Amino acid sequence: MKGQDPFESARRRFRPDHIKILFVAEAPPPSASQRFFYFLHVQRGDTLFLEMMKVLYPAEFVSAQAARQRKEEFLRRFKRDGFYLIDACRVPLRKGALPSEKKRALRDNLPFLAKTLKDLSRSLDSRTRAILISKPVYEVCSSQHPGVNVINREMIDFPATGSQKKFRRKLRRLIENIKN
Repeated sequence: MKGQDPFESARRRFRPDHIKILFVAEAPPPSASQRFFYFLHVQRGDTLFLEMMKVLYPAEFVSAQAARQRKEEFLRRFKRDGFYLIDACRVPLRKGALPSEKKRALRDNLPFLAKTLKDLSRSLDSRTRAILISKPVYEVCSSQHPGVNVINREMIDFPATGSQKKFRRKLRRLIENIKN
């Protein structure tokens, strides 16, 4: 269908009927990059997917290359386990955007985020937990309480430019707390 958003098409394919944990990231990547959490054939720059799978499915995660080859399988399990990832911004952020620009874009997109959550309302309930990923998302959205239970009490680093270990440590701690 002409004009259909490729990000939303890919994301919708892996939307669970009931969302147990809703991950909220900043924004989709630039379309020209051909990479996105829910795109199946990504050969590089897929750190959010790779690092999240390392935390959620450590026994199955052997290597980045193997995970990329099994991406659809991982995403099906992600869906089956009630996990879903959305973006707080509707459109990609400018490459090299300063933190202040990102926060402004996130504030400007709060109505979009609210609409997204409303559209997801049939898949959400009082037990749904939200995890905010990246410093700007946490700073702008943690105080908004958009109808879901935000469980991180500290910022979770976006897993790029050397922050992968921090991302894994913080996310693992949250996931373990939910299980206990």
